[in-house]
Amino acid sequence: MMCSKVSYIRRIASVTPVLSFQHRHQSLSSRAYVAAAVPVLLCLTFTSGCKTSDDAAAAATQLTATASTLTNYYFALDTLNTELDQLYQIQAAINPLAPYDTSTQKLVTDTSAEIQKREKLAAALTTLAQEFANLSGSTSATDASAAAGNLETAVAGLKISGLSMSASNVNVMKDAVDLIVKAIQEHKEREAAAAIDKFTAALDTWFQSEEPYYNTIGSAYASVSKSLAQAMISQGQVDPTPFLSAVFGPYGLTPQLTDSTLKSKVLAALALQIDQKSAALATAQQTATTNMEKSLGEMASRIHLVATDKPMAIRSAPITLADVQNWISLVPQIAPAAITAAK
Repeated sequence: MMCSKVSYIRRIASVTPVLSFQHRHQSLSSRAYVAAAVPVLLCLTFTSGCKTSDDAAAAATQLTATASTLTNYYFALDTLNTELDQLYQIQAAINPLAPYDTSTQKLVTDTSAEIQKREKLAAALTTLAQEFANLSGSTSATDASAAAGNLETAVAGLKISGLSMSASNVNVMKDAVDLIVKAIQEHKEREAAAAIDKFTAALDTWFQSEEPYYNTIGSAYASVSKSLAQAMISQGQVDPTPFLSAVFGPYGLTPQLTDSTLKSKVLAALALQIDQKSAALATAQQTATTNMEKSLGEMASRIHLVATDKPMAIRSAPITLADVQNWISLVPQIAPAAITAAK
């Protein structure tokens, strides 16, 4: 399924923009390991009673919220990608010059598979953070170790691509997650904290490098849906009366367009609104991606404070999570068919 960046970008430009994640699918695994810094220090503070225990607990709670949002972010991306599959089928049905060929179908399918791997990794990260946020009782270390093992399994499901990161950076991340699991099992939290601190720098860089690939899903959905809507409007195959609800809705009236000239003018206005809405859809997804990265970057910086035994004053989750969560909440209205299919 591996395809070159050039061919990938050409596919995007030709309005068959389906994301192939195998170029960069380690980034989220990288992100996931940020979690380890929190658990590591949490265990440390409970065993040694050092002054950072409150900071570690707060960071664990914040990481839980961040990882949970990341999980939902990937589910939303997969929803848009699933809707894209349906849009391509409609496009092929009404336009013989735009067939939904097997190559494009495979790209859509493989894209979903890669997004779902990242979603599983983010979910494993959420569980791990929860274990350390709620650390108590004699079985807590065992539970945390099991959660770390699940994260390791999720990471193993991702393939490493040298296209996105240098071999040295990849090795840092792999060694870090191995050390996390081993340190939790052996209660060597300080050693793991030092390794995770090194890992977070590579993690943030990698997520940013994959960010444009995530954004192609939103831009692809916006461009293909816009193209289909405009085609239907130009052929007069749209009922524009709901568009006039802003005019008649307050008065309980239903519009009835019988004049062909008036209907043509309304359709032109509707086409303009679709242009604007399409741009807004793409921008909203890109903004969500940017804010998700900011949230992960903020968590990395807070974990660095805890890892280096410095005070962490902030006790709430990154404020940028709210914008990501808002976009996620809108996806069921943006792509309702895909949501229904998922159920």
